[in-house]
Parts: sequence; C-alpha cells; structure tokens
Amino acid sequence: MALGSMSYSEARTCATELGNSATNMDNLIAQLRGEMDTLEDVLRSNGASELYATYKTLDAKLNGFPEKVRAFKGFLETAVAQYEADDAALSREV
Repeated sequence: MALGSMSYSEARTCATELGNSATNMDNLIAQLRGEMDTLEDVLRSNGASELYATYKTLDAKLNGFPEKVRAFKGFLETAVAQYEADDAALSREV
C-alpha cells in the first residue's frame, strides 16, 4: 500500500532526511552564531551595531526552525505507522 503516491519506505526515508536536515540546520545555526558573535569584535560602526541588534532579535527564533522540522518528522513517522497498522487490520478483516 502507499501513502498517496509514496510508499511507506519512501515516506520513512523522507522522515529520516528531515531529521538529517534538522541536524544540518543546527550546525549551520551554530556556525552563524559563531560568526555573528565575533562581528562586534571586528566591526565597530553604527551599521555593524544595527546589524547585530537585528540579528539578535532573529536569533531568538532560530532554534524553532529545526525543532519544527523534527516535529514534522515525528508526525510523518506516526502517520506512516498508523496507515500501516490500518492497512494490516483491513487485510486481516478481508
């Protein structure tokens, strides 16, 4: 059986890839933070201060992005498991 036009194994692979993407996002965000935290040491100007202040307002939201991806990964895994269980139950009833 399939989930739409996607097989269960394809959906599981997509979920795994989502998890990998979330980990990559974590790494990229950590890199960005490292770079931005050194910005004040390198640049001293009104523009640099404004850029850093704007970044700090966005920084508070950055962790939410990989977490949303992980949440969707979990949803997809749960949906696949439920669809498989439903299919198995229907097959037994026939």
